[in-house]
Amino acid sequence: MKCLHNENGIALITALMFTVLSLVICMSLLYMITSGTKASGAVKRYRTSVEAAYGGTDILTKDILISSFGFSDYSSTHPGTSFPDYLKSTMGTLAGDATVSDCMRQRMSTPTRLWTGICAAPNLNPKIGPDITFKLNATASSPFMVYSKIVDTMERKFLVLDGGNQKTVVIAGNSDTSSFVLEGGGTTEQGAVTVPHYPYVYRLEVQGEREQNAQEKSVISVMYAY
Repeated sequence: MKCLHNENGIALITALMFTVLSLVICMSLLYMITSGTKASGAVKRYRTSVEAAYGGTDILTKDILISSFGFSDYSSTHPGTSFPDYLKSTMGTLAGDATVSDCMRQRMSTPTRLWTGICAAPNLNPKIGPDITFKLNATASSPFMVYSKIVDTMERKFLVLDGGNQKTVVIAGNSDTSSFVLEGGGTTEQGAVTVPHYPYVYRLEVQGEREQNAQEKSVISVMYAY
């Protein structure tokens, strides 16, 4: 005689099914918690690297670039001084780990189309052949390295008369390069002829990168006019 409704062992099967379901729920919760922790850490590291890039940009545009324009006056009174040595002498405590490329001066004073040699057509990656690098200390962990490069300098063209003939003049800008702040300007005598101001305009690529962890980095593009 066969028993068609034998339920022996159904409790064990049911218990195993609930156990498996509980394990799946627990594993899902652990995965969500772990993923959330990793995401929070990644966001924190990214924000830190972004702040380092912004801080490096402030130092670069408000101090270093402005000081760079004073090299012409300095080299006339201190002949033989190279541009990298001059610029590092103005950087104070940042100069210890800083590097300066000779291309930086050409890229600052010449439109992109007229760049020559290894300075021409730079790679957009600021870490490849940077114009300038320096180190920023961090409140925790290792410091950040800041890599910066001028990748484009605006070109300005003018038609001028030279001996009765028209000639095209190409410049990057005509801002005063004596390294003083232009804001506030000076005064002009009434009736005097003034030359229009054409500022130097640059596109900068700046990368902030943790010295001991190359994955912790951020890159920003900056449009800067002097």
